[in-house]
Amino acid sequence: LARFNQNSHPRLGITLSKKRVKFAHNRNRVKRIIRESFRLQRQSFPNIDIVVVGKTGVDKMSNQELNFLLNKLWKKLAKRCEKSQLG
Repeated sequence: LARFNQNSHPRLGITLSKKRVKFAHNRNRVKRIIRESFRLQRQSFPNIDIVVVGKTGVDKMSNQELNFLLNKLWKKLAKRCEKSQLG
């Protein structure tokens, strides 16, 4: 989920429910990977608020799989933002 904001930088919010990711150490690992991935991609975003919603099974993914998926999603989101700013 993403919306344009009035700040001078993009922001990130993460939701991982206990129902989707049972153990706290897995929730923390996934959140840490999401935050680091966002930090590395931050310059490619305009001023938007992003909310990452965790789905069932995300805790079963390896760090490499999760990074690959996030990079793909960041690129898709950046393209959508670019399109909406032009239109």
